[in-house]
Amino acid sequence: MARGSGNSKEKRFVMKKVFFFWGGDISNTRLQLLRDCIYSTKHFNPEREIVLVSNSLNENMFSEQYGIKIMRWDESLFEGSPINPDLVRKYYLNAWYRDQSDIVRMGLLYRYGGSYIDTDDICIKKMSDSKNLVCRSYDPHTCHYNKISPEDCVDGKYREIRGYDNINMFPRNDCWQNFEPQSEFLTALLSDEKIQKSTKPIGICDDFSWQSLTLKYLKIFLPEKKCSYGLTLLYLPEGHVSCSSLWDMGIYGGEMIDRWKALPGVLEQEWGKYKCKRDVAMKFFYKILEDYPFVSHLWLHDKDANKEWLTDIDLDGEYAVSTWIINEIRRQVYGG
Repeated sequence: MARGSGNSKEKRFVMKKVFFFWGGDISNTRLQLLRDCIYSTKHFNPEREIVLVSNSLNENMFSEQYGIKIMRWDESLFEGSPINPDLVRKYYLNAWYRDQSDIVRMGLLYRYGGSYIDTDDICIKKMSDSKNLVCRSYDPHTCHYNKISPEDCVDGKYREIRGYDNINMFPRNDCWQNFEPQSEFLTALLSDEKIQKSTKPIGICDDFSWQSLTLKYLKIFLPEKKCSYGLTLLYLPEGHVSCSSLWDMGIYGGEMIDRWKALPGVLEQEWGKYKCKRDVAMKFFYKILEDYPFVSHLWLHDKDANKEWLTDIDLDGEYAVSTWIINEIRRQVYGG
């Protein structure tokens, strides 16, 4: 097991590494989904090395065939970075695990390069090779959490598909891919004065967040083509996502909502609880894979609270679209 250090060999360009993070204990059902996310990523990307950054989990919890490496972390991960290790030690070593994951992913991508995937993102397709690729939302999504207006989000002209240039996009801080170590984009972001002067962990609903800082620097670096921006993570208007914002509630339409509303019978069912036959879900799914060049993962938004994702299903039954996709990915990864 490795711990972040100042060894110069560790700073080599390792774009093929894929990092995950887990903090604290884990239940059996959550471990099942974590394995799904990690194993599927390795299955579709066999040439990439999978590294799980965790101070609590061990390699013997995972099948040897996937070659999962466990890496411990502490403030030394940030030595030589724009973020002072003392700040990390003071505010993050004992912070909420979500806050830890937010800063650790930045430290990993800055120091080592490569990709960072959240432990509730299951891989659905081979990852692209586009460098310094930041994940986007379909629309302004949750920008209101940070008091940011839709007009201030990333211009819709940077969307990789056409037809929705008039709808701006808010960035996500999960599913970032193929970063170069010490990239200009991350160097600028991590050097931001708000981070340097912060006196508590940066939270998603604070006056500034990792997403709002990302937005600030995307506006600078996207026009200069020093980073990429695309939909790497598919998320569906199901469960709590379906009411996260007016966009997710289907009020304003947009690239994913328009596709969703075209599903047979979706408007006759309660919003966020749509169920269908397998063939309907698979037609929708494979069209997504065809149309979006960067998409590689699906967000398991409800984690192990969604019991439908944890049990065997009747192939002649009706289930959520996400359930059918997960079932198909497990079939491809594990056989059967």
